[in-house]
Amino acid sequence: MTLIRKIIYHGSRTEFSRYFLAGSLTFLVDFLLLLLLTELAGINYLWSNLVSVSVGIMVSYFICIGWVFSDRRYNRISLEFPLFVLTCLVGLVLNEGLMWVYVAKVEVHYLVAKVIVTAIVFVFNFCLKKRALFNKKNGL
Repeated sequence: MTLIRKIIYHGSRTEFSRYFLAGSLTFLVDFLLLLLLTELAGINYLWSNLVSVSVGIMVSYFICIGWVFSDRRYNRISLEFPLFVLTCLVGLVLNEGLMWVYVAKVEVHYLVAKVIVTAIVFVFNFCLKKRALFNKKNGL
């Protein structure tokens, strides 16, 4: 078994591990889109971040419902997806605010700031999504 297969196999054994792997893929999409929009398209980093995080939300949703979380509070996508987006919007506001603080106030390069901010928002989003969406307590 190759090293990558071992990491994926062992990483897929718990929800947090699966969320970490899914988050890594989502981050890759988010980070590359941020880089492309900012560097190649010349869009301000905050606008680029808004777009890249939004695309990441969509990628994350389908991975979370399909693979990461074993329990779902709502089994209807018409309820679940808007709540998922709402939890992501809370994370997005935190993401944008922290990006601004790190880049504008702390004067960290926007790509370095993205890595730092993603780590913070990652843990916040896992806890929020797990509690609000992906457990069976008070389900509909």
